[in-house]
Amino acid sequence: MNISVDEASEQRIRREIELGHFTNPEEVIAHALELLDDQETWLRENRDQIRLKIERSFSQVQRGEGVSAEEAKRILAVRK
Repeated sequence: MNISVDEASEQRIRREIELGHFTNPEEVIAHALELLDDQETWLRENRDQIRLKIERSFSQVQRGEGVSAEEAKRILAVRK
């Protein structure tokens, strides 16, 4: 199979090989596909928990328990 990629992707693949992370483009693509599989598996395994947290958050906002955008930014900055 032959595939075509845009210039930016081709440069990224070349850079990964030049850095010694991979020896050829096929390895880069195989690794990228493995990461995609891992991401899809994680999402499938955590979808219900994510959905529950989103629903819980919406309920909190509807009850007036939300915070302002500024307060949310402050909270997130502290967590970093």
